[in-house]
Amino acid sequence: MAFDDAEKERIRYHMGYLQVAPAAALTFGIPAPIQTLFLVESAMDRVLTAAEDRIRKLITVLDQIECRMLDGQNYLIADSLSDISIRADNIDKLEDEYSRWAARLADTLGAPLYPGAVRFRRLFGGGPGSAGSIPVRS
Repeated sequence: MAFDDAEKERIRYHMGYLQVAPAAALTFGIPAPIQTLFLVESAMDRVLTAAEDRIRKLITVLDQIECRMLDGQNYLIADSLSDISIRADNIDKLEDEYSRWAARLADTLGAPLYPGAVRFRRLFGGGPGSAGSIPVRS
């Protein structure tokens, strides 16, 4: 059993890769920086059958965290709700947790997260618009 197109799209998305066809991935005639995408594509095609369910669970966890971040937007206007106090850093904590699980997905696939993805700038130590320091696997 292999991953279907929808599962591959979710894996690419959660690892921060662009969701465009390679021919369309041009910026002013220059190829967009997706050099590491081939590693993800290759990894998805070579995943051990026994590991497929683990990867499916990881992308489900990432989907769930993203849903919690969307739901968390409803609480941004409140500091407290009766006896319940909403964490001011709720979305930030969910972003950190998302990065943690995305890194586990990357480790399981043996392929890098996309360093240009804004969602991972905390992992790579960059500011807005910066790729920061890109870790190298040895």
